Amino acid sequence: MAVKTKIALALGCSIWAMPVLAQDEPDAPATSQANVVGEIVVTAQKREQTLSSVPLAVTAVSGAELSANGAYDTSAIGFLSPNVNFTNETSRDAVFITIRGVSGTDNRNEADPTTAFHIDGAYVPRLSGANAYFFDLERVEVLRGPQGTLYGRNSTSGAVNVISAKPTDELGGHFEMLYGNFDRVLGTGAINLPISGDRLALRGAFIFEDRDGYRNNSPVTGRGDDASDFAGRIHLLARPIDPLTVLLTYEIYDKSGVGGVQGLLPFTGNPRPAAVVTDRREFPLDTQGFRNNNTNSLRAQVDYDLGPATATYQFAWRREERESLIDLDGTAISDSTLGENFRSSANTHELRLTSNGDNAVDWILGGFYLNETINSIFNVQIPTAIGAFSRLDFDFIDNDQKNKSWALFGQTTVALADQLDLTVGARYTRDDKDKPDSAQVIRRLNANGPPPLQTIIQNQSADWDKVTWRAALDYTLNDDTLLYASVSTGYKAGGFNRGASQAIYDPETVTSYEVGVKTNALDNRLRLGLSAFYYDYKDLQLAQVETGDNNVIENITRNATSATVWGIEAEGELRIGATTRIDFALGYLNAEFDSFPNVLDDLTSAIEDLSGNRLVNAPRFSGTLGIEPFVADLGAGTIKPRVQFHYESDAFLRIQNKDHDRRGDYTRTDARLRYEQRDERWFVEGYVENIENHNVISSVSAGTLIVGVGPSFKGVFLAPRTYGVRVGTKF
Repeated sequence: MAVKTKIALALGCSIWAMPVLAQDEPDAPATSQANVVGEIVVTAQKREQTLSSVPLAVTAVSGAELSANGAYDTSAIGFLSPNVNFTNETSRDAVFITIRGVSGTDNRNEADPTTAFHIDGAYVPRLSGANAYFFDLERVEVLRGPQGTLYGRNSTSGAVNVISAKPTDELGGHFEMLYGNFDRVLGTGAINLPISGDRLALRGAFIFEDRDGYRNNSPVTGRGDDASDFAGRIHLLARPIDPLTVLLTYEIYDKSGVGGVQGLLPFTGNPRPAAVVTDRREFPLDTQGFRNNNTNSLRAQVDYDLGPATATYQFAWRREERESLIDLDGTAISDSTLGENFRSSANTHELRLTSNGDNAVDWILGGFYLNETINSIFNVQIPTAIGAFSRLDFDFIDNDQKNKSWALFGQTTVALADQLDLTVGARYTRDDKDKPDSAQVIRRLNANGPPPLQTIIQNQSADWDKVTWRAALDYTLNDDTLLYASVSTGYKAGGFNRGASQAIYDPETVTSYEVGVKTNALDNRLRLGLSAFYYDYKDLQLAQVETGDNNVIENITRNATSATVWGIEAEGELRIGATTRIDFALGYLNAEFDSFPNVLDDLTSAIEDLSGNRLVNAPRFSGTLGIEPFVADLGAGTIKPRVQFHYESDAFLRIQNKDHDRRGDYTRTDARLRYEQRDERWFVEGYVENIENHNVISSVSAGTLIVGVGPSFKGVFLAPRTYGVRVGTKF
């Protein structure tokens, strides 16, 4: 279904529903509450707890706060949580999450992430299309630090929990429309329909976006970094009997258009310096890219209250399909292309038994199972300057790759004294991976007869297992202050290289030592969280693209020996006077390799010792400050401005840490001015994002411009200055 058709349907449903719902919605009270910080309930430890009582470094952002910040994708969370970075890849719609310097650099389809991403408690094994979930949300939780006990595999950096709004027994909904520069049109909304009192309810939600691209790619038509997206969600909540709750969910996500594009950046040894991008709005290319991404998912959660404990079963099925083509070299002088056809089907099962109430001993026991099948064809075509060969053509074929994972876990919290608690937990994980039908097919295209053909069989199988654990002490100093100290571990499974003699790479592990304090002070006008951490990070998985023997391109993931990561963080919220609100997230980070010798630079082909180099996407200083200075009461409504300022010091985007790998320090300022009707039925808002209009590089990659001529070095950029108007209504 075309995006325009989906937009029309969504608008039609919303407009039809508004007058019906508006006549039944009671008037909102006109009285205002005291300007204090509210308490946030989170499920970071897979049970409901207040944010201030959880002995973890957790950022929790409510759906209302996300809406107030105009947050419609994952990138906004990176501004609201300290030492966190979200980077979007190009046409594949992949999201790379860096938490405290721990990140995944491998962008292959089969590679595992370092952050455990969950939607409504269900694990998402492939972080492609993660932006699809950012609509009609209750909250988002970012858990910083390894979460190997409750979240298990692939959580060496942390975990992200996206919690959507669930059906209720009240008729209602909301709808928003946005129009901005680059002809951006975005709409989102939801409708909640009680069917049978509090026993059965339905909730539907959607989001769509249509936008011209930020980059002109002439001489080809189309503009890169565009948007043509639609996502929808339907929840059905049933309570047939009092102890039993069943939640069924279906989600769909479609993304099309040109997709993300890369531009050639300056670097030492560039064989085509004239092709370097000088205007970040102009990316000349000779291949018109495209993307067609589709994701469907089904989820079920069954909760049964047994009295002393609650039994929970969660099932999730997710199918992802992607087709894409991009200009590989980022220029209009070398017709290098990268195309892919990717299919993934995964199902997960988790069974938990969780103690109820606030007892002297709280506990949780559970088991987890993942079964995933991947089929992928990854094609690279590169022109050559070697003899009679006009092009090199590579196909990386992975048919019927199987990934399976089993886990058993448990955690308990014991009250050692009135104010002192001990938490201990452990998890056993086993990962099995199998590539029964994988190959690299190499064609050397020429005009004299059929092309020479070479096939490299790459069938592999491997398994790993690991016990991860956590131990923490927390002390309640008084009703408003919690102190904690913890040691926790994380594990990320190994995997397979393509076309490499080092066919299998090992798991990576991290051990974290952390202390922190959480406090509510100044009569609940200040919420403050402070944390300090130290990581022992071993066998880091780091990806590169290398050209091996006979000009064979190889995707290599290597294990660095070790790295040390340490830092401090502060986050919180302050209320001043009757209406002023300030929120902040600040971080300092030191993340460096201890030992990493004999590494091939995929840009210069030099063998280097990277010991002491900084990790990727790990700025030493980063922070966000948001200010809502006042709320002006105009009688019929209120006016509220918000200014958000973000700063990051310089960071390296490749492990080689060369000058051309450095992303300089930058600032980003966003401003909003919102008028809201007194009973909060509707609002209108103007916004400007990235007021400075800085051209910020978010990621870089090295590759081959022309075989026999030289390499290329490309970059992906964040959005330029954007502005527009947003209107919304509640009904």
